[in-house]
Amino acid sequence: MVVVGVVLIVLALTVVVVAPRVLTRAAWTIDRPRTALVSWSAAVLVGVAGFVAGITLVVVAGRPATDPFAVRGSPAHGLNVGVALVAVVAFVIAVRVRPGPEQDAVRRAMHSGATPHREIGGVPVALVEADHALACAVPGRAGGVLVSTGLADQLRTDELEAVVAHERAHLSQHHGIAVAVAESIERAVPWVPGARAMARSTRVLVEFAADDAAARRLGRDAVRRAVLVADGTSALGVVRASRLEG
Repeated sequence: MVVVGVVLIVLALTVVVVAPRVLTRAAWTIDRPRTALVSWSAAVLVGVAGFVAGITLVVVAGRPATDPFAVRGSPAHGLNVGVALVAVVAFVIAVRVRPGPEQDAVRRAMHSGATPHREIGGVPVALVEADHALACAVPGRAGGVLVSTGLADQLRTDELEAVVAHERAHLSQHHGIAVAVAESIERAVPWVPGARAMARSTRVLVEFAADDAAARRLGRDAVRRAVLVADGTSALGVVRASRLEG
């Protein structure tokens, strides 16, 4: 049992070290962002499950099945196990990514009645009065798609529909969860290069995946033009527009 546990721990550590190097350097992730996101999730699942299972097998090796953690034989040991479990739960709660104040502000604006709604491409969209370009998707029952009038006024009809389709894809493909998990891991183990790489890569890949979803509905050219208007001055915006050419 100890050998199996050690093998699982080594496998988990190998995945944690190798997966980020492969997934951040592989060119195919740019063309297949959804596959890359699934691969990231699988790597995380294998790494976490393998490490926990391996540690568990090493700890309970040689112990009776009726009392694998030796709680009965040593109350103090049982207390330590309980404290460890509480610590793990508290740690998970502490590092989880909570909605930021900007998301709460968007939710309030969308459901206060002060922000007018308009149907764009079959999607109800909250239009907020603002001079700067803004488009965002807020997950959850109280969320939705929000676009600023400053951005909407700059876009042609198909470009505006492309922006909305992009934001809608973030919601339908649950990109918020993917980013939250990646950022939680980055916060939990910031000293691990793979954790930082995963967070950075996930934030980029969800944008590529949303662009692809919008392009399937409205064409790559409309999405590319919308990206150039909405985010053409940023490095990521330039990359997004470039991959949509042709």
